Amino acid sequence: MIKQYKNRSINPDKPVKVYWNLQLDCYSVQQSGKVVAHADQVELRDVTFRVNESGRQRVLKERRKNVHAFIVGYLDEYFAKRYWDIKIVYNPYKFDSFRLWTDDTTTVKSAEAVILRIRNGKSDILSERKIGTHCA
Repeated sequence: MIKQYKNRSINPDKPVKVYWNLQLDCYSVQQSGKVVAHADQVELRDVTFRVNESGRQRVLKERRKNVHAFIVGYLDEYFAKRYWDIKIVYNPYKFDSFRLWTDDTTTVKSAEAVILRIRNGKSDILSERKIGTHCA
């Protein structure tokens, strides 16, 4: 469920950036540079996975996490009709990009659709088969 933040609305015609919020244990949804919502679950289509390398380097140097990795896409209302079978992970201490859970040598760059949800109190990212990958 997506909860508006500060009565800000989401324009469905514009992409959103989503990240795991460590302080709130939920997803934060940004649009046009501002947090517009928090959510326990977000479904996106036309997705790209982005990691800001300078932010990741700061994590490695300071050993303290900061917001530097995002999943960018458009809110998707057809998620119930999708078959989520690919798990995607990101760990700034191990990888410089999002990776397949089953094969961490494969970088995930894009996906047709993803669902971001909370499972056992942690971020859980799932996609369907149609993903763009690159072997490291």
